[in-house]
This record gives sequence, structure tokens and C-alpha cells, in this order.
Amino acid sequence: MSKVSILVPVYGVEKFIERCAISLFEQTFADIEFIFVNDCTPDNSIEILGKTIEKYPHRKSQVQIINHEVNKGLAGARNTGVEHASGDYILHVDSDDYLDLNAIELLYAKAVETNSDIVTCNYVLQWGEIQHEAVQNIGKDKVDFINLMLSSQAIVGVVNKLFRRKLYIDNNIKAFEGVNFGEDYVTSPRLAYYANSVSKIDNPVYHYIQTNTNSYTKKLTKGHIDNILFVFEELTNFFGNKEDYHLYKKAILEGKLRKKIELFFITDSKYWNDLYLAFPEVKQINDLSILTVRENIIYKLIENRNFLLLKLYKRSYNFAVYIYQKLKGRL
Repeated sequence: MSKVSILVPVYGVEKFIERCAISLFEQTFADIEFIFVNDCTPDNSIEILGKTIEKYPHRKSQVQIINHEVNKGLAGARNTGVEHASGDYILHVDSDDYLDLNAIELLYAKAVETNSDIVTCNYVLQWGEIQHEAVQNIGKDKVDFINLMLSSQAIVGVVNKLFRRKLYIDNNIKAFEGVNFGEDYVTSPRLAYYANSVSKIDNPVYHYIQTNTNSYTKKLTKGHIDNILFVFEELTNFFGNKEDYHLYKKAILEGKLRKKIELFFITDSKYWNDLYLAFPEVKQINDLSILTVRENIIYKLIENRNFLLLKLYKRSYNFAVYIYQKLKGRL
């Protein structure tokens, strides 16, 4: 049994897998098992990974490559990784991303120091050489942390969080196979619900790459919208069956509102009529001061079904963002 299991799904990342693997094998922390899940990648990712492993003979015995017979998607690959893990703690790493070399040392030291079930960190959004730090807000306690995630005010991704493996095993927590957009949204809050304590290191040790167009999350389709609707249904069912549901009900409602607004803004207009009918319960929210100015504008246009003006606003906003990103060197 290792102290930490690093779980890496592999699909369509031949341009990125070597950098990812090097950052893992060169960790300053020794007691790690590395589990790569080949989700039927159609490119040379596994061949490149194999050559990289050969360069680190001292790590070779710590590496497993699990091959899926059929493509299961991101959630299925994550589940396979958890099933094969033996570490006290688990860290998910996407194979187009990479870690600072002291990431595991810092995260594990914090876990031991605080006896935390979850240790999280800030991460770096990266466009080539251009970087921007994303801050992980954990609030003042576990309930606060869960509510921040549920209401879309905190990073919900699993990749910047060290989880005690027992959270998965003892509570039978699995990612929902087939849900590959928003799957972290339904996983992290459930794991946090069973955690005794949550802590954070301030170091931004996880590098989240923004330039991989083959990523699981880069191609938005009608299926992705269905994923989000499913995710919130599952979250509502999970917390709705708990005695302390009253602590989380408002946050789930706010999360639905923000996600509905986001989906309108990032999807093709051909889906808008269906999206208009999604989450009708958000009409219960009377105080819209929780929204940003941009979110308020979009929501008012949605509620008035002024889709033509929404298209114009979306086009203008995206153009302004494009110019900004261009000036910042992110494109």
C-alpha cells in the first residue's frame, strides 16, 4: 500500500502525456503509485507514456497501466483508477495537465498535519507561457465548503484535491459513467459531505492546461447539457435524502441558476428553447444580487425570452473577451 495514488485517464493526449508523466515521476515525494487508465486512446499516447516510463527505472515498479476494452469516457476512467488504487490518499491528474514537483509532498504533509480527509490547493490556468492563478475557496468549515461548491462559487474539480481513499470506498462514491461534463460537480460535494475535515495549501501546484482542443470537456454537445441536468438531479436526490438538507438546499438552487445562465451562454442557440424549460424552480430565488452584472443581464434576457438580443450580447461579449485574450497572449 502506498501513501498516495495518482490516477491519470489517458485519451487523445499524445502532445501532453510526456510532460504530465515527467512531472509525476519527478515528484519529491517517494511513496506514490501511478495508475494510468488507457481509455482506448486512438493516438500514440500510450506508446509515448511507455517510453517516458523507461526513463525512470526507479519509478517503474510503481506504475500500472490499465487498458479499457471499450471507451468509457472520463467518469469511467476515473472509476477504474479508484478501483485499482491502494493508497491512503488519491489525487486525480488529467493527462494534459501537470504538477509542480513538490505538489504531493506539500499536499500529503498538510493532510498528515491536519488529519484532513481532503486537502485542496489553488491551481494555475495555463495558456502556453501565459498563466493565471485560480483560487480555491474552502470557506470556514466543511458545510461552507460544500455550499460554495454547490452554488458554483468554488472550484468543484477533483483534480486539485487530495482525497482520503476511504471516502470513496466506505461511502461507495463513484463518478457516474457516461457523465463526462460536470461529473466533478456531482462527485466532489458528495465526497466532501462524508469528510471529517477539509484543509488547503496556498501553493498553486496544479497546472490546468487550456489549450488542448481534444480534451473531454472542450467539445460541447446536446449530451453535455443532458449531463448537467442529470448532475443536478443527482445532487438534489443525494442531499434531499439527508437530515441536514436544509443546510444545502439554497446553495443547490443557486447552483442551478448559475449553471442555467452559463449553459445559455456557452451553447448553440438551437438548444435554448429546451434550456429555457430547465430548472424552473430557480424562479423561487428573489434576490438576484447573488449574480454578477453579466449573469443578471443574461438571466433577464432569458426570462423575457429575448433570444435575439441575447445572441447580440453574447456575440459582443465573446468578441471583447477574444480581444482581451489576444492582448494577454492566451490565443
